[in-house]
Amino acid sequence: MDNASTDGTKRQIQAMARLAPENRPVRYLYCGQPGKANALNLGLSKVRTRHFLTADADTWLEGNAVQRIMNHIVGTRRGCVAGNLFVQNPTRSLTTRMQNYDYLLSIAAVKRFQGSYGATLVAQGAFSAYNTCAVRRAGGWQQVMGEDIVLTYRLLELGYSSGYEPAAVGYTRVPETLGGLYRQRRRWAMGMLEGLREVPPWRQSGCTRYFTSVNLSIIYLDLAYLFGFVPGVILALFGYCYLVGLLTVFTALVGALCFWTVYRYQKRLDIPFKNTLFGFILFLFFFQLVQSTASLHGYLSHLAGRRQNWK
Repeated sequence: MDNASTDGTKRQIQAMARLAPENRPVRYLYCGQPGKANALNLGLSKVRTRHFLTADADTWLEGNAVQRIMNHIVGTRRGCVAGNLFVQNPTRSLTTRMQNYDYLLSIAAVKRFQGSYGATLVAQGAFSAYNTCAVRRAGGWQQVMGEDIVLTYRLLELGYSSGYEPAAVGYTRVPETLGGLYRQRRRWAMGMLEGLREVPPWRQSGCTRYFTSVNLSIIYLDLAYLFGFVPGVILALFGYCYLVGLLTVFTALVGALCFWTVYRYQKRLDIPFKNTLFGFILFLFFFQLVQSTASLHGYLSHLAGRRQNWK
């Protein structure tokens, strides 16, 4: 699916199509109407199989990733299954180094936990598998910031479960500048609110209702981090432990234990991800500040009815 690109995508895809075997044909489709949802819906209209998967143009897949994610969705009959994404460009900048650990630890932990209850809240468009009939029942993708979030919420509302397959590994390019990361996380925050607006927690059931309700608390956590934890640490450095203390240290230790268990699990997948001590330190002490600030900006933008473009 070529969404009005101007970078030679058509030429490269057509070259691949000529080399593809007959039982694995490559078909090039052009969508002149800008907007990722428009391209995805055009592609959906051409699907003739019971299942399909999506992968962004900047996503690389391990050789067995497609087989593993398809085994999962066919065997469990879920509405959608998210793949396990790692950072493709982890050493390009300090910004990508700390995102490497966000994907490796935070995002993977959340998806794995939710997926164990059949309620993964985001089957990311960068690499996920879908039940074709389920997606058509949900109306396909909407032209919003978080089109993959909204679709996942709609599938869950219709009674389909959603999963996560850690053994289906892909690598996605992440923003290489702080400005790019800020804009991405602002979009993600707006997408979360779009999903909650489209399908509020009380319209979900079971574990999905619980997890979507927890998502509402993320807004409070971002506010508490920016206006409670950060000022508290600064005050503590000057000897005023009004907002942080022994309980903060205990919470940090529990968080470190959680990160260690997730890291050990990811390591068993035998994926050659790159560790950098400085990147991990940046992730621990700086990443959340950027993400919470960008998320708060996204919440306010959404509430103000402002639109955000993808550039």
